Amino acid sequence: ALDRAVANGVKNLVVQPTHLMHGAEYDEMCEAVNEYADKFESVAIAEPLLGEVGADATEINADKEAVATAITTEAVAADGTAFVFMGHGTSHTAKISYSQMQMTMQTLGYDNVFIGTVEGEPEDTACEAVIEKIKEAGYTKVVLRPLMVVAGDHANNDMAGDDADSWLSQFKAAGCFDSVDTQIAGLGEIADVQQIYIDHTKAAIDSLNG
Repeated sequence: ALDRAVANGVKNLVVQPTHLMHGAEYDEMCEAVNEYADKFESVAIAEPLLGEVGADATEINADKEAVATAITTEAVAADGTAFVFMGHGTSHTAKISYSQMQMTMQTLGYDNVFIGTVEGEPEDTACEAVIEKIKEAGYTKVVLRPLMVVAGDHANNDMAGDDADSWLSQFKAAGCFDSVDTQIAGLGEIADVQQIYIDHTKAAIDSLNG
């Protein structure tokens, strides 16, 4: 894509990542773009979906609040049901973003929303930890949804697959929930999430225009 932009004579380049956060893949993308920086008059890289990472779990930005509101409005309807949003997880310093999302949910009053991660980093979001939290909170119905822009392999297999180590299987095996369901839908399908990306792109364009 960068070679094509150069070949097409692009002078001002705006890159909008479809990443969730400032993680390892976002860093790799920035490195790739920076290698081409001298081939353009100006380059702007827009924010990923959740915006800046922040220093700790309590540092919540407007992007995370907007995403939390968008995904809960879309998914969380039933009373007495725990909704688990399963992200990928990362050993990157950006993993604090998952803790911030959990804090955001609580701050907004979504007490029945729990954030989990496939990779179990941070540890607080590992499947076993999330199951324990939901048991302690007293919920007997659980709905699993991906905290991912695209509902692909992780959503269909790690979350909703038939294998014993899938989240669906682990929640059922816990033996303490009346029902465990899955909703396979990526965050990118939600109109309000799409709008956040558009707003980030506009901000990047505005930064080029001074």
